[in-house]
Amino acid sequence: MRLELGYNTYMPVTRVKICGIMRADDAALAAELGANSFGLNFVGGPRMIDDQKAFELLQALRDRFGREPMPDRSAFAIPVALVRAPSRRYWQAQWHSDLNYLRIKRFQLYGEDEIDLLSHLDDNANRNDGYWKVMPVFDRSSLAGLSQAVTGLSWKPQAIVLDTASPDKLGGTGQSFNWHWIAEARAAGELDGLPPLILAGGLTPDNVAEAIRIARPYAVDVSSGVEVPGKPGIKDPIKMRDFIQAAQSA
Repeated sequence: MRLELGYNTYMPVTRVKICGIMRADDAALAAELGANSFGLNFVGGPRMIDDQKAFELLQALRDRFGREPMPDRSAFAIPVALVRAPSRRYWQAQWHSDLNYLRIKRFQLYGEDEIDLLSHLDDNANRNDGYWKVMPVFDRSSLAGLSQAVTGLSWKPQAIVLDTASPDKLGGTGQSFNWHWIAEARAAGELDGLPPLILAGGLTPDNVAEAIRIARPYAVDVSSGVEVPGKPGIKDPIKMRDFIQAAQSA
């Protein structure tokens, strides 16, 4: 049975996103192993991918699977674009044309949005399907204030990605935070009414099951934890398999 991503969704099997994908073979293998989505990084860092390479990767997947990776097709791992929330200047110069070109329908947004993002995208003929907002976790109080922070957004995210805060990075630190903070916030009712939570930061095949049992997220997000050591963006097939199996059986 397929369950749509939405508020108050209960998913008995935790969904998995393999992030920092740079090769079509890695994306295809992630899908075959049972990942629900994969991330293409347009924000920065060693796993950043440019528009042309992303287009070639996505086209290779379309050719291989013989269909478009749309969000309503549960058998296909969905591409998620990791992007910086657009400033007005960036929107006018680049954002609109890039999204049409790549035909990506789901976005993971970093940073502060200076415009009413959804009103612009919804007017686009190539209507987009989902928006995930990355919220940095500094300490326990970050989760206590999560509801207020989400309420203050000019648009409603479909999901919240909780990632370890960093003083000099928007995300992708590869470091975990205290998962018990999520359990405590949930027990205190501080997460009631929020979109589904996606847990990121420092997850590996060895710790993901424990993270899920403690935090009970809707989904988990991994990048460096399933890579070949010393090779950012190059995924290790055994680690991907072990991570997905551990997450789905937790």
